[in-house]
Amino acid sequence: MSQSIARNGAADLDKSTIDYAAIADPGHGNSVAGWTGVIIMLLGISVGCVGFTIHNPTITYIGVGIVALGVVVGLILRAVGLGNKPKKK
Repeated sequence: MSQSIARNGAADLDKSTIDYAAIADPGHGNSVAGWTGVIIMLLGISVGCVGFTIHNPTITYIGVGIVALGVVVGLILRAVGLGNKPKKK
């Protein structure tokens, strides 16, 4: 019973009614500002987790500070112009 059935999507989907301009890709933060901020925050979370695991509050708070630094760096880079460009409507 091995049959090859080609699938072309749902039978009731009328692709001519989809407004592709309304669902355009928003970019999802793929920018230098977004990635730099996230990488710094991930580093901060890692440092904070190590500090929490070894019961050292100083290292834990340093990790929290690095996370806050990542937010600030991301906002600064976005303000400088390295973030996503606004969409024209």
